[in-house]
Amino acid sequence: MSPSTRTGSSRERTPTPRWWRIGVCAVLPALVGAACAVLLGAQLQPVTAFIVVILVGWVFVVLGAVWLVLALIRLWRYRPDRRLWITPGIVVATAFVSALGIPSWIGWQLSRGALEQRAATCEPTLEDMRVGIYEVHRVASGPDGCHFYTRGGLFNSVGVAHLPQGTDKIGNPKGEGDIGYRHFHGDWYTFTAIIF
Repeated sequence: MSPSTRTGSSRERTPTPRWWRIGVCAVLPALVGAACAVLLGAQLQPVTAFIVVILVGWVFVVLGAVWLVLALIRLWRYRPDRRLWITPGIVVATAFVSALGIPSWIGWQLSRGALEQRAATCEPTLEDMRVGIYEVHRVASGPDGCHFYTRGGLFNSVGVAHLPQGTDKIGNPKGEGDIGYRHFHGDWYTFTAIIF
C-alpha cells in the first residue's frame, strides 16, 4: 500500500500555512471576542443602545464573511481542523448568554441598591451621572413614580422607572408624547417615550 493511499490524498496532507493559523486561531477570535464583549457590556444597561447593536451587527457581518472565506480555503486546500470552530463557538456562547439575559441581570444586581436609594427621594436632575453601573442623564419624578433616563434610544427616550403602583401602559408607546413600559424587576419597569 502506498503512503498516499494510507494517509489520504496529497491535498489532505498539505500542511496548514502559518498565516491561516494566525488568522483563524488568534486574530479572528480576538476581534470577534472584542465585538461580543462590547455587545454584552451594552446589555448591562436596562435598555441596550441601538447604535451599539447596529455597529456590532456590521462587525459580525464583516468578520463572518472573512471567517467564511478562510473556512472555504481550509476545506478546499487543507485537511480539516477543529480550530476553525473557535470563532463560531464564541458567537454561539455570546448568543446563549445574551438570550438568558445574564448581562441585564448582572447590571441590575450592580445598580439596584443605588437606584432604590435615589428613587426613595427621586430628586429631579438633568445631570449626567452613574447610578450603580447605569449611565443616567436625567431623573424625573411624576405622580406614577420615578423615571431614570438612560442612553440607548435612537430617536426616543429610554430608561428604567420605579412605579410602586404599577402601570396599565404596558407595551409600545402609541404616539408623540406617549410612554410605554415593560416589566423589568419587582416595581421596576423599562420604558420608551416618544419625544417627537
